[in-house]
Amino acid sequence: MQDKIIILKNTKDGVVRDTILTLQDTLRLDLKQEFVLPKEDIFIHTIAEPLSIVEQLGLWIGIILASITIIYTLYSIYKLRQSDKDTQLQLNELKGIIGAIEAQNSIATESNTIMTGYFAELQNLLSTGTGSSELAVLEQKRFRLSVKPRLYINTSGYAGYSGEIHLTLNNRGELAYYDGYEFLDGDKVEFHTWQKSIEITKDGRIQLQGKTMSVHPKDLVFKIKIFYHDQEDFKYESIIEWNKSAKIIETVEL
Repeated sequence: MQDKIIILKNTKDGVVRDTILTLQDTLRLDLKQEFVLPKEDIFIHTIAEPLSIVEQLGLWIGIILASITIIYTLYSIYKLRQSDKDTQLQLNELKGIIGAIEAQNSIATESNTIMTGYFAELQNLLSTGTGSSELAVLEQKRFRLSVKPRLYINTSGYAGYSGEIHLTLNNRGELAYYDGYEFLDGDKVEFHTWQKSIEITKDGRIQLQGKTMSVHPKDLVFKIKIFYHDQEDFKYESIIEWNKSAKIIETVEL
């Protein structure tokens, strides 16, 4: 028995049989479906597809790697800044060592020059009986050399938050007395002053402290002149230049 499909039709006479189809027949349907949306707001809730174990593992690995990258970047910045500070400290220390060597070499050079001339004039006096006036001059230079201070700067620095600066006056020579300073040119600064001369012993030091009046200490450029005398009251002037650090650029015996 062959299967059949019976299509019913609703008419004014009631439901009647309209068509009989066998399984071999082709049936075409034109279906239309309409939706009437309500006037109220429509809320649509969606449910995300859960992540697989592999996807969850990849997400956690990405978070961990990002955290490591941030930490490494911050550490690199810190080390770079620390390296800059260490480098500056090493440069300041090196400048101090160079200053001490230059002061020592200056003592030896000046001493050798005076003593060479002194012995030459002494030999000339003994052999010819002349040259006593030149010998007296050399004797005076030799005596002054024996009491001469040798100041140099081995450290200097600043505190950026307060604008304070400092430098250390070292004495490689004989006893000195610091008398004060005079501002020459550059960015305005003021150094602490004393009511009386300050002693700087042989191989001793004092610290001059001041404060910038205009710019940040790291940008300071200026020159000052310091005054001092020795134990025999011979007087001296030295010019100090500050440009990122301090150094004595000139000394004059008065």
